[in-house]
Amino acid sequence: MKKIFVMLALTGLFGYTLSALTLDPASAKVYFVGAKAPAKVKVPGVVKEAQFNFAKTSGSVADIIGKAKVDADFTKKDTKDKLRNNNIKRTFEAKLKDPKIHAEVTKITGDDMAGEIMAKITFNGVSKDVSLKYTLADGKFKAVGMIDMSKDFNLNDSYIALSTDKMIQGLHSKKTWTEVEVGIEAQIQ
Repeated sequence: MKKIFVMLALTGLFGYTLSALTLDPASAKVYFVGAKAPAKVKVPGVVKEAQFNFAKTSGSVADIIGKAKVDADFTKKDTKDKLRNNNIKRTFEAKLKDPKIHAEVTKITGDDMAGEIMAKITFNGVSKDVSLKYTLADGKFKAVGMIDMSKDFNLNDSYIALSTDKMIQGLHSKKTWTEVEVGIEAQIQ
């Protein structure tokens, strides 16, 4: 009987080791998705050169993401459209007090498939708790939240500069949505 118990314990330990998740830190990125035009055409972008700090790179989602921090600079955004990047720079960025972004996970609930992260995000010199829903599917961890450019992080002046610019109004059919999806994603197995 003792041998059976020891074998079951070892099998459980070995099974846990086999099922531990592993995150590829080099694949981690910060992204955003705005919207333009009445049809809410998506405008995606990434913030390049974001610096991630994960307490661990293997274990459960809570082990890996639970104490994660990221530092980024919005001036290093890339929408894969040179004109759009320049338009954002000369309007939205020009009105920022501080383009630096710092985020840190303060709470995580859920399991290794889905859940919620609370993150304290500082942008434009303002800190705010933001809820992000996370999922793990097809080898990718993705956490998604929403901010409002007219209400959050004291971005209203930047939003007005972007949304009222004559050139941008023409490109946006006179509609720039205030809601912006923000998130992180990384390869995780």
